[in-house]
Amino acid sequence: MNLRTLVTVAAVALMMLGTSQPASAQERYDFKVPFNFVANGRAFTAGQYVFYANQAGDVLTLESRDAKGGSVMLPVETRLAERKPLAEPEVVFDKLNGQDYVSELLVPGEDGYLVLVTKAKHTHSSLKGTPIKK
Repeated sequence: MNLRTLVTVAAVALMMLGTSQPASAQERYDFKVPFNFVANGRAFTAGQYVFYANQAGDVLTLESRDAKGGSVMLPVETRLAERKPLAEPEVVFDKLNGQDYVSELLVPGEDGYLVLVTKAKHTHSSLKGTPIKK
């Protein structure tokens, strides 16, 4: 393996490591979702969930607090400027054909995260959450 290939492989590995790990300084947000929903094509049941972003802010992770619930990574489409001052984080769902889809995570004092763009006619609902204390 020549030096150029080795440097390229090392750069890609560092980039992947930086975008796949949650930032230790970033917050985690806890939400109680009282209905079934879909996140990145995967169905989830009502329950307690945690959201957090990776260091680069280009991927959100959704984890169930129930060990059997699993997790999913949500690629961030774009960051959203804070539209209104928030006291608590909010998760926004797009409702389409009777199904709720995770579409945004809004965070107090920061730009939010858009993870789903729904072009068809739909409605929105949101839930307030709480930051998880470290």
